[in-house]
Amino acid sequence: MTTVMTTPADLDRLLDGWRGRPTVAVIDLDVLRENVRLFKTLISSTTSLMAVVKADGYGHGSVPIAKAALAAGADELGVATVDEGTRLRDTGIDAPILVLGPIGANERSRALSKRLTLVVSDLGFARGVETDKQMLRLKEPVPVHLKIDTGMRRFGASPEDSVEIATFISASPHLELAAVMTHFAAADDADPAFTLDQTRRFSTVCETIRAAGVTVPQVHLANSAATIRFPDLFRDRVRVGIAMYGLQPGPDIDLPDGVKPVMTLHSRLGRVFSVQPGESVGYGRFWNAAKPTMAGLVPLGYADGYRRHGSDNFWMSVNGRRSPVLGRISMDQTVVEVDARARKGDPVIVVGDGTDGVAPTLNDLATLIDTIPYELATGLVAPRLPHLYVQLGELVAISDASGYREVNPTALG
Repeated sequence: MTTVMTTPADLDRLLDGWRGRPTVAVIDLDVLRENVRLFKTLISSTTSLMAVVKADGYGHGSVPIAKAALAAGADELGVATVDEGTRLRDTGIDAPILVLGPIGANERSRALSKRLTLVVSDLGFARGVETDKQMLRLKEPVPVHLKIDTGMRRFGASPEDSVEIATFISASPHLELAAVMTHFAAADDADPAFTLDQTRRFSTVCETIRAAGVTVPQVHLANSAATIRFPDLFRDRVRVGIAMYGLQPGPDIDLPDGVKPVMTLHSRLGRVFSVQPGESVGYGRFWNAAKPTMAGLVPLGYADGYRRHGSDNFWMSVNGRRSPVLGRISMDQTVVEVDARARKGDPVIVVGDGTDGVAPTLNDLATLIDTIPYELATGLVAPRLPHLYVQLGELVAISDASGYREVNPTALG
């Protein structure tokens, strides 16, 4: 069943009542929850869903995103660093948290004390985890995930070393081999050959580990792209990151029906003025008026993550009209073309959710400057750019220069 969403009228009311900086990111937690529920329907009841909230929830805010995702049915969380996991623990989140990235030896004991699950990719690190566990006098064996490098060539044990590491973990009274995992390098590629090759390598390594007498309780390998494209690869767990936020994991990958962008970006015109023929706008006189042109100033720039590379092709929505950027995008300000109806204070949709047919989505902007929505989303970060979290038509949390605070903590689950 589709949950009740925050309506455009609700959003207008909330933005009209906002007394902070006029340029804000709005994160719709109703949409996030619905996205999680939709992904849960794609997987079997025996497959768990890991909500990946690394990089501050892909720029959306890890704490409110994590709470909303768990309330919607996510089983566990994935982060990249110990600091990211610690922040979640310190806000009262008790769900399993897997640190997906490599960490320093000096971070191990802090990770274990916060009950963060670590990924092991070499024997020395496994031995270090064992030592730290004993130093902390933890009673129960520490669960770890063994990561196999099957072709990403980044972080993970080689297939040749994997059996020795798995055997060591299995034999240790202080460690528990909770899962074996790998990561796909090209699951978003139209040609599935390399992904299937990685899968075969992974299966071979797992069978070799089992043949050595080691129990492999769980395996997981599917990221967002694989979760959408390869249902046969769900296995025990899927790791859904970018797609949970309603952004495409690849330019040719359609999101499941109903999955929508969670974040939109809004502002207001700070000034409306005319530019006469021959006059230029912005640094370097990049754009020159060929005819009388009405322009509007938007208090947003590349310091907010609105990329300067989009100076010649980005646009915004002003009064339901496509308003192209004029001149160079500055650090704090951007000028757009407007029509005669425009007035100071008029609302601007900088990034939309694709429903109005005018405002660009993050996917649109990423395509225009030959990058990926991951990069754009993670660049739109608080505190400079206030993040407003809405749910059921109400403001439930804020992240801005004053820090993160929950206006209605119970609503976040």
